[in-house]
Amino acid sequence: MTTTLESPVQSPPPPPPGRSPGSRALIWTGGMVGGLMLVTGVWSATGQLIAANVDVSSTARTETYDAQPVVRLIADGDVTVTTGGSDVVVRRESRSALSTPRYSSSVVGDQLLVEHRCDWWSPGVCNASLVVQVPEGTDVEIEAHDGDVSASALEGSVDAHTSDGATTIEDIVGDVAVHSGDGRILVSSVQGDVDVSSSDGRVEVADVSGRADVHSTDGRQEISGVRGDIDASASDGNVTVYGTGEPVALDISVADGQQTVTGPTDPSASVHVRIHTSDGNASYLGPNG
Repeated sequence: MTTTLESPVQSPPPPPPGRSPGSRALIWTGGMVGGLMLVTGVWSATGQLIAANVDVSSTARTETYDAQPVVRLIADGDVTVTTGGSDVVVRRESRSALSTPRYSSSVVGDQLLVEHRCDWWSPGVCNASLVVQVPEGTDVEIEAHDGDVSASALEGSVDAHTSDGATTIEDIVGDVAVHSGDGRILVSSVQGDVDVSSSDGRVEVADVSGRADVHSTDGRQEISGVRGDIDASASDGNVTVYGTGEPVALDISVADGQQTVTGPTDPSASVHVRIHTSDGNASYLGPNG
């Protein structure tokens, strides 16, 4: 007699769990970001390779415009502004290869708008700068996408936005505002209020007749000679404030760092100074020098 043993029937393995909509969205987003970074890198490398094998041309031209209460300047390069004369004088300077900068000007209301731009999608070399002279009393707005900003000896407010480059604002009769993505900021000799915000770079503010609000994400701050209220904060970096020698009502705090106070303080003082750091030292000292 032969006995046959039957093997047990095995159930097929369960199908792999399906991805949730959130997981699919995350994978899709990651793929898009990775692809964009790859394309950007290849495009940048292509531009550099082309630029290394072609001649770079330099051009300059000067335009004169009637004075306006506000002058707004937008450039893909350095922007330099000074005071002088009764007209607005604009010198546009460019360096390019396989790409032609675009220049335009227009008057809308009480504002003269001057733009000197490069096509971001075009390979090669392109730098479009502006050197501008404005009459006394002109308010100036600056937007520099890839270059340094310098404004000096102006009688009017200054509002400067930079994405990558150093910013120097000096000897201004009027309020000053600076917003920087990456680059050192120096603001000094201002008869007015100062507002500064920086994502990455050292910030120096000195000799201000009004208040100063200074906020940075990554970088050291040094503030001195401010005769009004001060509000200074940093996410990552040391903040040092030098007083004027007069007592101030001080509010100082650190999340991870050291506090140093050697300047005179008085809770009832009319001038208020607030210093806060998340990761860095906070110091309130006597007059600098």
